[in-house]
Amino acid sequence: MATLPWECVVHGVPASLQSKGSTRARWKAAVSAAATSQWPAGEVPLAVPVQVTITYFFEGSALDVDNMLKPIQDALIGIVLEDDKHVTDVRGAKRDLANAFIVKGMSRVMADGFISNGPFVHIKIDLAPDHKELP
Repeated sequence: MATLPWECVVHGVPASLQSKGSTRARWKAAVSAAATSQWPAGEVPLAVPVQVTITYFFEGSALDVDNMLKPIQDALIGIVLEDDKHVTDVRGAKRDLANAFIVKGMSRVMADGFISNGPFVHIKIDLAPDHKELP
């Protein structure tokens, strides 16, 4: 199994679940390409319970968080996730790039997003938390 947590950055503005099919398809292709570039060669997709954290770093106005999650998760199927049925926990967030951030232990992947000088989405996958404990 690939080392977790795993992460990638997708440059650009995410497509909403309600966006046109062609726009959503282009966005999903960009997510798939970014995931493929970061997923270890030869590793099979995860088939264990996972949590997904998706953060959209935007400029100007941002789309609704809940509308960006499903297209991103779907784009990870067959690359990082065997199936999205393995996603048991999801956290979505948006952060305005005009703000100042305090980041402790920034990963190389997230740093790539910040130095891109534009909007980006950071995707992080980790093992699901203990489901015996309520959030």
